Amino acid sequence: MEIIKPGKDRGGEKKSVITPILYLLLGIILAFKNNEAVTIVFYLIGIIVLVYGIKALIEYYKYKELVQYKKINLSVGISSIIAGILLIVLAEVIEKGIRYVLGFFLIFFGITRIMTQVSYGKYFTTSLIMNIALIILGVFSIFVSNVILVFAGWVLMANALLLFIDYFRN
Repeated sequence: MEIIKPGKDRGGEKKSVITPILYLLLGIILAFKNNEAVTIVFYLIGIIVLVYGIKALIEYYKYKELVQYKKINLSVGISSIIAGILLIVLAEVIEKGIRYVLGFFLIFFGITRIMTQVSYGKYFTTSLIMNIALIILGVFSIFVSNVILVFAGWVLMANALLLFIDYFRN
């Protein structure tokens, strides 16, 4: 099996099996382990900000006699180090906060839409089903997992399947 086929797709690029594999892996991570993935992303961002802050402090002490490095690199360095440490320490809290905000937003949006429907005397419509689904998705997001990332994961897995079919068809 070749990783890159000699044939070309509609865009004129060579077909590769690497893209659907990456989509599939990312889809599986987002669909089944998205809470951990978001936490890891915040750890990585925290490490990057922390390293940037340390670099800024080193530059400040190395070039502090030059006018352009006075106080700016010191304050940027210190604030970056503090922000990086906070991102690393609070990564799980931030992930949960994002889930809760999204969940409460979906619940609020679903309830207000149902109340609007009821105020217009429309009790049983397809919109009612969609609004109830929004409320259920909000509860899922709060108690289980980030529903948007789960959905994105399933879309990526479906896209990977289609790309695999296209790859092996030709």
